Amino acid sequence: MVILILPATAAEVVLYSSNNVETVNRVVDLFTKAHPSIKVSVVRAGTGALMQRIKAEGANPLGDIFWSGGLSTVSEFREQLEPYISPEAAKVPESYRGPNGLWLGTNVHVTVLMANLRQVPGGQLPKGWADLTDPKWKGRIVIPDPERSSASYVALYGLQKVLGKDVLAKIVRNATIVGTTSAAYEGVAKGEFAVAVTMEYAAYEYVAGGMKEIRLVYPAEGTFLSPEGMALIKGGKHPNEARKLYEFLASRNLQVEVFKSAYRRPVRADIDVTRLADLPALASLKIIPLDDARMGAERAEFLVQWRQLAAGR
Repeated sequence: MVILILPATAAEVVLYSSNNVETVNRVVDLFTKAHPSIKVSVVRAGTGALMQRIKAEGANPLGDIFWSGGLSTVSEFREQLEPYISPEAAKVPESYRGPNGLWLGTNVHVTVLMANLRQVPGGQLPKGWADLTDPKWKGRIVIPDPERSSASYVALYGLQKVLGKDVLAKIVRNATIVGTTSAAYEGVAKGEFAVAVTMEYAAYEYVAGGMKEIRLVYPAEGTFLSPEGMALIKGGKHPNEARKLYEFLASRNLQVEVFKSAYRRPVRADIDVTRLADLPALASLKIIPLDDARMGAERAEFLVQWRQLAAGR
């Protein structure tokens, strides 16, 4: 008798992610080393596009887990999410946890003004948002399109709430609008613009890389947080593997590793980023709170106004 021994088929988990390639690859590599029997397949796109895809696939889910996108966007698609309360959730402030475990915050972006000292008028950094209304900044500011960038949407939505439509309009009239978040911070790093409305981690990568002309400005009027998180996809075909990846992404060790390599602030209460990088503690910053649910509900209305504002510059 001949007995055929077939190779074991590796378990699989399908990850939908809007994170950059380097960060995703780093996480997949670390997870695969910890769980060599599980294969991770990755689908990458923007948060909005992936959430729409998850909704469209509702009758036959092809993904298992989503990581990570703005909570204001994720919350709009709660019907497509699978409740799961992780043992790690206790380390995450309640404001970053979804109802009944529908999502869990992993990291938070801080809105900053990224400035290039070689390009700012007179070598003087702006102190806050209102400074950018001055005509001297015409053509020197770059802003990502909030229709495509969830972090830019948070920043501009918050700016309008705090300082009003007139101030936002004056800043936009001075600005160049680009299609991606990376085009904004890369444009400042290359000296094409003086200031970008962007995220702390993106700007700090250049500082950490030794670019002495790059500065981070936390606006005097206050800044905004753009929390990101993850969720299990309802009806995913690999629930056990998805939960293992979820726990891995929620773990302290993994979030420290992601911060060390990509400077994405963890939301876990037991990680002090001031010990890991030259960044301020969140408690030392003037943070203007925004209601994620309301921000999600008002997104469509804001974007209609935004298109009118951008077209009339």
